[in-house]
Amino acid sequence: MRDLRSIGLLSSTILILSSVAATGETTPTFHPSLRTAAFADSTYFVMTDRFANGDTSNDLGGAADFRLTSGYDESDPGFYHGGDLKGLTSKLQYIKDLGFTSIWITPPVGQKSVQGGSAAYHGYWGLDFTTIDKHLGTDADFQNLVTTAHSMGLKVVVDIVVNHTADVIQYTPKNKAYIPAGQGAIKKPAFLNSLLNYHNLGPSTFTGSSLLTGDFYGLDDLYTEKPAVRQGWIDLWSGWIKKYKFDGFRIDTARHVEAGFWNTFLPSILKVAHSSGIPNFVVFGEIADTNPEDVAPFVTEQSFQSALDFPFQAALTRYASKPGGAEQLAELFNADDLYTTATTNAYALRTFLGNHDMGRIGYSLQKIAGWDGPDIVYRRDVLAQSLLMLLRGSPVLYYGDEKGMAGGGGDKLARQDMFATQVTDWQSEIRIGQDPIGTASSFDFTNPLEKVITDLTSLRTKYPDLISGSQQVRVASGDLFAVTRSTGNNEYLIATNSSDSPSQITIPVTSLGKSWAKLYGDGTLLTATPGTVTVDLPAQGIFVAQATDYVAPTTPTKVKIAPIATDLNTQGWIPLTATLTGSGYAQVEFMIRTSGGTWSSIGTADRPTFAAGQTKGGLYRVYLHPAKFKKGTKIEIQAIARDASGTQSQSAIVNYKIGS
Repeated sequence: MRDLRSIGLLSSTILILSSVAATGETTPTFHPSLRTAAFADSTYFVMTDRFANGDTSNDLGGAADFRLTSGYDESDPGFYHGGDLKGLTSKLQYIKDLGFTSIWITPPVGQKSVQGGSAAYHGYWGLDFTTIDKHLGTDADFQNLVTTAHSMGLKVVVDIVVNHTADVIQYTPKNKAYIPAGQGAIKKPAFLNSLLNYHNLGPSTFTGSSLLTGDFYGLDDLYTEKPAVRQGWIDLWSGWIKKYKFDGFRIDTARHVEAGFWNTFLPSILKVAHSSGIPNFVVFGEIADTNPEDVAPFVTEQSFQSALDFPFQAALTRYASKPGGAEQLAELFNADDLYTTATTNAYALRTFLGNHDMGRIGYSLQKIAGWDGPDIVYRRDVLAQSLLMLLRGSPVLYYGDEKGMAGGGGDKLARQDMFATQVTDWQSEIRIGQDPIGTASSFDFTNPLEKVITDLTSLRTKYPDLISGSQQVRVASGDLFAVTRSTGNNEYLIATNSSDSPSQITIPVTSLGKSWAKLYGDGTLLTATPGTVTVDLPAQGIFVAQATDYVAPTTPTKVKIAPIATDLNTQGWIPLTATLTGSGYAQVEFMIRTSGGTWSSIGTADRPTFAAGQTKGGLYRVYLHPAKFKKGTKIEIQAIARDASGTQSQSAIVNYKIGS
């Protein structure tokens, strides 16, 4: 990947999280919108058991050849199928050739092979967290995977679970917890064997306190409030990082663990990673909620660098699957302000279209648009994949989507084999872009979606400013959606049409130049004037272009803070908003200090809001978190704006009393 220091105004100041907080300053100093070292990653998500079988001798996991003992039955979607770490390692070049920079693998730890009439092929029923599950191979196989991936320039992100273990603890009719005879020392490390380290409150109702303390679908819920549990997990996962030197964690069921755990565990883990020579260790959590106001606190208050962007998945799937939905995308991106602090923002969110739990984007498209026929479903898939790769965030592709896998739903119905499958239903199910796979391996055929993916990853590599640039919504009406992305000295345009009919769209842009070059898509540039571009978009069409004679407006930029008011749509946070004169590209940083104190940064907004829903347009916005202050604290707030030329403007200081 090109040296990130060379890609424009925003990315010339790319910094790691630990170095950007603006604190202790007697005079406010401007800090550009944050881009972390991992923001440009593109990730390929692999379910190891379903990808490639490199060693048939481990198919039974060292157990007897009986499906309810070994968990192995390649004809049953709910059992192990033989994929392993050797197989995955042998296919790393395939992933590299698709253009991805990172792989995320399902949990590799030792499992309770069978429980409840199904097997732990997915990796979320951990029993021995100190070693690799025998179905997947050996510790040496895992080390070889990491080493080989690194030699190819691929990062490795490991899925982990701290909320629960496999289901060992049982309950009497009077709901008293106990461990069955002979299983008192079955878990590793040893702290996992004590009943006192679990909540023992029975199945979760997924409401109220039970969301945090109940057993997740019967799995043993750990008492993560306890220091012994926190330290146990810190020690365990620190050991993995030191030993294998992989590159990050995806953390399962994150919203089912209380905040205090994360604010202890995550800083400790990052400290260990950095001291182990992994300065850009990534962490993103699974917060399975489609409301940005519920996801954002994990990033802004619970020490997560990033989260899987379920709100993005919901809004983009809605838009790509049928006509309409552009306004929902605009509202989604307005909510990006919720993630902005001095050390975080929405550009680090992990975006995706489907996964191993909810099902694939292909399933959603078939369910909603299938009656339109395979050609339209394919075009809608291309639209979805294009926006995944080009809109803000770090994209994650679920393995097999590039092969047109659709499936019949979520969970085990969305976990198909890449190798020749013995599951009869999977042999005949619909594939987007090609015929059903039959008894062949998916690696034996090239699906047209593979070229779509490689074209998009190539575009991300060739035009890094397209990925690092600030994203500004320009049009969001019915079927038509358009954004620009800019680092201040260039501009890119992305325009789409989710309709079943062609349409023409005129898009406001910053550049006063008249020359734009098409980079990707099936749309057609009609005219370009100073400040606007008109494009002809076919049904389900997309158009991506670059301003080849970028001319920045020269109108001076001045910033003004708007009156501070409460926002009933957030969790008690206070929106701080500013408006600018001038029409050029600019960023606005909000600074705060207690009376007579030193200035610190709340965060930098790098684009104005778009008028959609209850949000006014034209606002540069961040959020103040009153809970971080004592009630009655008097603070001063100031905004600093910087335009593309580097010219700065400071607002008047605004006084505010916490709790007023």
